[in-house]
Amino acid sequence: MINPHNSLSIKLLLALSLFGFSALALATATWFARESAVAHMTKEDTTILTNTMDDLLNNQPDGSTSSWKNPASSASGRLAVGKTHQNYGTTCRMIKMENTAKSITRTGTYQLCKDTEGAWRFAPTGPTK
Repeated sequence: MINPHNSLSIKLLLALSLFGFSALALATATWFARESAVAHMTKEDTTILTNTMDDLLNNQPDGSTSSWKNPASSASGRLAVGKTHQNYGTTCRMIKMENTAKSITRTGTYQLCKDTEGAWRFAPTGPTK
């Protein structure tokens, strides 16, 4: 299961600060964290999003799509799971997400790979390792 509190924007900020990137890069990451749809989601929103992602990644064939919506907050999204492949010595899948929260809509494509315990984790999308 994907940890809904393991935000990509938080990881990005931490990585940038640990590796000493420039002030401009850190400002860009701060903007991303503040302006992303995920940053404006409630705990319930992230739970619904995470459950939708888990179903797509674990149970659906390549090319499948799914939508989610939280009527309480009006947050919503659409996910499409892409090609299953081997990378980093494990099973990975591409996923395209479009999420909206508090009138902010953001779209991105990400690679998720299974860790040693079988949980899906965000991974770099560069060349295979």
